[in-house]
Amino acid sequence: MCLIAEIIHTCSHEKVAQAAVASMGSGFAGKVGVTAGAKGLSIGAFTARAVREFEKIGGEQEKQALRRAMNGSDQPILAGLQHILEPVIE
Repeated sequence: MCLIAEIIHTCSHEKVAQAAVASMGSGFAGKVGVTAGAKGLSIGAFTARAVREFEKIGGEQEKQALRRAMNGSDQPILAGLQHILEPVIE
């Protein structure tokens, strides 16, 4: 399974998404939490929704950028998830 498919498959589930964001550190998780809370969602629900939206609307350019973000990372799944979330939380 390619890494993008792996992110979508796993992080589309709230509990997995919440655990993944928590593992990225309190600073990033806090930013996600603030944005999620403003939308009335938990971190897991917000993250899972963002991943599913990326799957639906992400074109080839977005997927290429995601591949570049994951390339060479020690933790490519988390790097990819962060790449998906960053524009949504800014």
